[in-house]
Amino acid sequence: MNTPLDRQLAAWDTIRACLRSERDRILEEIRAYPTPIPRCDQQFNYLLERRERLFQELARLDDAERSSVAEDVAARIEEFIDSMHYLDDGARLRLKSTSTEGFVKSEL
Repeated sequence: MNTPLDRQLAAWDTIRACLRSERDRILEEIRAYPTPIPRCDQQFNYLLERRERLFQELARLDDAERSSVAEDVAARIEEFIDSMHYLDDGARLRLKSTSTEGFVKSEL
């Protein structure tokens, strides 16, 4: 994994793995939720909202990956992480450092 393309793919894959892991956790929590579930169950409705947001984030990730060009990949990755709705600041920083590791930012 020495080429810039390898590092780019690895960065997108890191973000994708994070999103999929959270999606799978939410899906499992929904599957295990005790029944019957009343419509007004706030916790269950919250899980459904989180699930929908994660599916949207994965779709946005695919779009961002396809639309990034070689010169701006590190910036696009950082921009995408900053725009992720469900991450807290600590998780966002950890994901940034992991996913952009190995990118060398060009100097002006």
